[in-house]
Amino acid sequence: MNDFKFWQIIEDAWAASPALLEMRNNVLRTNDAILIEDLTGEVYGAITNNIRDILRGLDKEQLTAFNHIMEQKLFQIDRKDIQAYTDGSDDGFLYCRCFIVGMGKTYYEMIEEHPSKATCDAEAEIVGFIGYIVYQELFAEEFERYTVHNIESCSNAEGWGKA
Repeated sequence: MNDFKFWQIIEDAWAASPALLEMRNNVLRTNDAILIEDLTGEVYGAITNNIRDILRGLDKEQLTAFNHIMEQKLFQIDRKDIQAYTDGSDDGFLYCRCFIVGMGKTYYEMIEEHPSKATCDAEAEIVGFIGYIVYQELFAEEFERYTVHNIESCSNAEGWGKA
């Protein structure tokens, strides 16, 4: 598992729901807040279910790597400048970051480079945790979280000017 394969899983999840993929592609072109609001529930529901289905086909090593990359992606955008445009609470900001990852690489990079394009309250908590859930389902044990990166808000000291 590498960055390319991680993002490919997200893209494959979108491809499995063509109507939602079309909506997401409209968001990538327009960054329309109303479309983003409409997609929030879909990322939380259908897209996450599609991700789950894909992850169920991974072995333990691949799923572990997926979870570590997910944690790294969430950690990387744990930044004060992004939080300023999303949600004020620590949990809310984590859930917004989960939505950002769930929207795929293009959206993720857009927000990473231009935080003002983030949308307040666009949340999809389950995206950030689906790998942990599948790991427990497949291997009957909890995944050891945060061994590389902590996903909790304000954990990225550099992103919050604390480094």
